[in-house]
Amino acid sequence: MTHTRAAALICAVLLAHGGAEAAVSGRALQEKRLEAGKAALERLRGDARRRRHRDAWEAVIRELDGAVRAAPGGSRAAEAALWSARARQDLWNVSRSRRDAAAAVAAYRKVDEAYTGSSPAPRALLLAAQLADRTGDAKAASSAARRLVARYGGTPEARVATPLARPLRHRAQARAPTGPRQRGVLPVEADDEDEDEEAPAAVEPRAAGKARIEPQALAAGSRQSSEERPRAPAAAAEEPSGDGESDAAEAEEEVPAAAAKLLDGVIEAARAQAAAALESTAGSEDAAGLPPEPEAPEPISGLTVKAALPPREEAPPRAGNPAAKARELRSAARKSPASVAVQLGLKMRRVVVDPGHGGRDTGAIGPRGIREKDVALAIARVLAHRLRALGFTVILTRKDDSYVSLDERTRIANQAHADLFVSVHCNAARRRTLSGVETWTLNVASDRYATRLATFENADAERTVSDLRLILADLATRANASDARDLAQAVQSSLVRNLRGHVGRVEDHGVKQALFYVLLGAHMPAILVETGFISNPAEEARLHSRKYQGGTADAIARGVKEFVEGRQRLARAMDP
Repeated sequence: MTHTRAAALICAVLLAHGGAEAAVSGRALQEKRLEAGKAALERLRGDARRRRHRDAWEAVIRELDGAVRAAPGGSRAAEAALWSARARQDLWNVSRSRRDAAAAVAAYRKVDEAYTGSSPAPRALLLAAQLADRTGDAKAASSAARRLVARYGGTPEARVATPLARPLRHRAQARAPTGPRQRGVLPVEADDEDEDEEAPAAVEPRAAGKARIEPQALAAGSRQSSEERPRAPAAAAEEPSGDGESDAAEAEEEVPAAAAKLLDGVIEAARAQAAAALESTAGSEDAAGLPPEPEAPEPISGLTVKAALPPREEAPPRAGNPAAKARELRSAARKSPASVAVQLGLKMRRVVVDPGHGGRDTGAIGPRGIREKDVALAIARVLAHRLRALGFTVILTRKDDSYVSLDERTRIANQAHADLFVSVHCNAARRRTLSGVETWTLNVASDRYATRLATFENADAERTVSDLRLILADLATRANASDARDLAQAVQSSLVRNLRGHVGRVEDHGVKQALFYVLLGAHMPAILVETGFISNPAEEARLHSRKYQGGTADAIARGVKEFVEGRQRLARAMDP
């Protein structure tokens, strides 16, 4: 009996000693992973190329979450949890996904719930309230703010959050405009919630391109919805209200080709401004070792087509000022008697065909594993052959499975002095029953679906949403708006008409508009053609078949031919 008790005592001592060693080891691991996660986050913030990829953000989040799990009761666990939540908000800053925003708010709230009374808790609640407020979730913002004020009433964070803690009706009254309603202000991001059953959702990429379409979503490629599309790099816009016809007339004034260099200047200036803003906000951690508080991007109010236009009489623009360049561009547009396509007349013979995605950017992946990049390239090759047979000069942005950035695709078209730009893609949606074709032109997205689609299409771009917003004010002066719509309509009509003759029933989703990065900056009428829903098993099989690919290419080529012939007739009619 004595030996048994002695053995038990020895075991207890050994277990206690082992537990103490494990606790020490856990705290050391927490310290190591936290510092590694913080360093990785700072590097990612400053890496313009890597930060566009969702998997890079998720790797950082996993590292910081691992720091919390290493020692949940450790002295730095609350700090690690706050950094993890901050990384999730940084992901939302890129993706603009409502789901990412909700995940970040929940992570901030968890810091307070798991580590009540810790020094990071008040700040976490403040950041939760501010982020919820920025994304339009007034209820969540008010809830987090009230909790902050109730638990940490004497802190600076509580004083900042007090306005958000007011009852919702009081906040609504305080925000009610006292003058005429401002028209067409851009919201910060698209509303992904409560989506229409009718509207196709967008596919969201996991890394460089679109991700495999699965019911469980994440969110941050080019234009579709594999989960929840990085609604990343684009923001939705409300439809302009008011004098519709006069607004449309103002918006459709065309810019002559001579103004193209001015547009490049505007875009480059916006890029420089965005890069400077990024460097200034990357920041360093504060004295307490907590992540820097995110700054809300400055809203650009009134970004409708009409609101972006300068007054009729303007002072001479100052050199080097992006706004002045935009005014100069607009002034050139007013002097243009006809569209660029009409001015080109019989010379519209050079077409750039852009097979979407490529290389590491696979695009959407269908249920049976068919990849969008392969289908787009196959259709583009046949399309190039058909167009050459019709007498066009054709340039492909890629001829094989190689990666070409979205900027480079537009640059190829501009440097080649192309007359038309046609980007070929496949569509995707979470609802696998959706099918059909649609054609897109460049514009500010006017509904949730258009925004999700454009965001996914833009996810490969280095520009973030904030960068794009810097350019939106100048989009009203873009050349070729009406020509692009006419080209899109000709191609869409030809697609529906010819495909129905080739393969039977085809859904016509019409011509739509969104802010596709690959179309932004093109100096010629540019369209993006969605040749079918690769997320639909039946349509995936169609897209993989040579018959459908050939029929689609034929239809697009005929649509291009019809558009050019129409412009040639118009040019001859205008020739005195």
